[in-house]
Amino acid sequence: MCSQWTSGAQGNPVDLVEDIVRARDWVYSRDDSRMIAAELQGCWGETSVCAAWHPHRAIMQVAAACRLPVPLAGTVTLLEMLAYANGMLEMGHFCFEQDASVLCFRHAVPLRGVVASRELLDYVLSTATNGLDQFYPAFQHALWGGKPPAKAVAAAMIQPIGEA
Repeated sequence: MCSQWTSGAQGNPVDLVEDIVRARDWVYSRDDSRMIAAELQGCWGETSVCAAWHPHRAIMQVAAACRLPVPLAGTVTLLEMLAYANGMLEMGHFCFEQDASVLCFRHAVPLRGVVASRELLDYVLSTATNGLDQFYPAFQHALWGGKPPAKAVAAAMIQPIGEA
């Protein structure tokens, strides 16, 4: 039977996220019923994932983040990269938390009147973490390698097949 949650049912979609995180062997903590935080090793470094449930609005917010050092003169390039990368995404968006020097992928899932399944939340978590893994090198190439943001994002969109 598929684990699911609806706005009229007993349950909490964070429980589904916890099941997914546990199955993936991510290190996690859950201090209350509305939020879970996890850590994993992404392709380019340590990645933090947070899922927060807002029951009154029936919205599940998911964020995945990793450190991204930005050179002093890199603000314009960073903003261009965010615009180009966000323009390529089918869901979610990138933002940059300047105080912590963190690149973040965020997505909100509205669940009012909708069934929240394990498959749906697994897809959202995968999209967030894979988005960071896919675009992180493009941000690095533009910020530190001098590659034009449009070309850096275009390179990130290439889907290689197989392994070298």
